[in-house]
Amino acid sequence: MHGGAASSNELTWREIVEHHHSSMVDELAVRLDSDLQTALAQAVAAERARAENQVSVACEQARRAQSESLNQSLRRMRNAPNDENILKILSESCAPYAQHSVVLVFENHQARVAASSQTDAVGVTFDIDAAAAVVAAVESRDPVTALASETELSPELARGFAAAGNGNSVGNAYLFPLTSRHSVVAMLVASGGTSLVSAPVELLCEAAGMRLDAILPASESAKAPDIAQHAPARAESADPEDRKLHLQAQRMARVRVAEMRLYNERELREGAAAGNIYGSLKSAIDTARNQFLQSFLAKSPTMVDYLHLEILQSLAHGDDRLLGRQYPGPMV
Repeated sequence: MHGGAASSNELTWREIVEHHHSSMVDELAVRLDSDLQTALAQAVAAERARAENQVSVACEQARRAQSESLNQSLRRMRNAPNDENILKILSESCAPYAQHSVVLVFENHQARVAASSQTDAVGVTFDIDAAAAVVAAVESRDPVTALASETELSPELARGFAAAGNGNSVGNAYLFPLTSRHSVVAMLVASGGTSLVSAPVELLCEAAGMRLDAILPASESAKAPDIAQHAPARAESADPEDRKLHLQAQRMARVRVAEMRLYNERELREGAAAGNIYGSLKSAIDTARNQFLQSFLAKSPTMVDYLHLEILQSLAHGDDRLLGRQYPGPMV
C-alpha cells in the first residue's frame, strides 16, 4: 500500500512539473512572438520613415530642378532677338514635359510647323480648315484637348504624331494657343498621354506669347487666321452685359461641340460618312441646343445661334448637307 501511494504521488508530481514546464514554454513563445512583432513594427516604421524622407528629398530636388529649368527657359525667351528664336526655345523647353510637340505659326489661313521635337517636321504646312481642333483653339484662345486624329489635327500632323509614337496609339493631343494683341499668332501642339505635364507647358506658352507680344509689330497680328470669316456679323450692342453674354455664348458653343468631337468620334465619323451627323449625335446636339436656347437665346434679342455655327463649321466643315435632312437648323 505504501509503495502504491508513493507511486501515485510521484506521478502527480511529474504531472505538475510537466504542466508548469508547458506553461513556461507557452509564456515564452508569447513573449518571443510579441517581441518579434514589436521589433518588426519598429523596423517597418524606421524603413518607412527613411523612405518617406528619401521621397521628400527627391521631390524637393525635382521641384528645384524644374524651377531652375523653367527659369532658364524664361531667361532665354526674354533674351531671344526674334520670334523664330522664341518658338524654337519654346519647343526645346517643352521637350521634358511632352512626348512629341510642334509649334505652329499662321499666315493666310495656313498653318506651318515652325519648330518641332522632330526636325523633319519643320516646314510642314496645311490648311487649318482641315484641323478642327486647331480651329477650336484659335477661336477660344484657350487650351484644347482633342483626339490626335486626321480630322482634329490635319492628316499631316496626325501622321507626324503617329510616327513619333513609333506606331503606338498617341491618344489625345493638347493644343496651347499663343496670343499677341488678342490674336492667336502661334500654337504648341503636344502629345504624351498620361505622361504629359500640362502645367509647365501652359506656363511656357503664356510666357512665349507675352514675349511675342513685346517684339512683334502690330501688323503681325493680322496674320492670325480669321476663323469667323463664314459667320454672320453679330448684332452689336451698347450694353456691356449683352456683349459679355455673347462671349459666354460663343465659349459655350465651342466647349459643347468640342465635347461632341472628343467623346463621339466614331459616331461623328459614321454620321459624316452617311450624310447624317445629326442622326448620329442627336442626343448630344439636342441637349446642347436646349441649353443654348435657355441660357442665351432667351436672354438677348441680339443673340446669334453660335451653337449652330460651331456645329456647321467644326462637325460638318461648312457643308450643311452632312448634318442630315432631320437637322432642325439654326434656332434664330
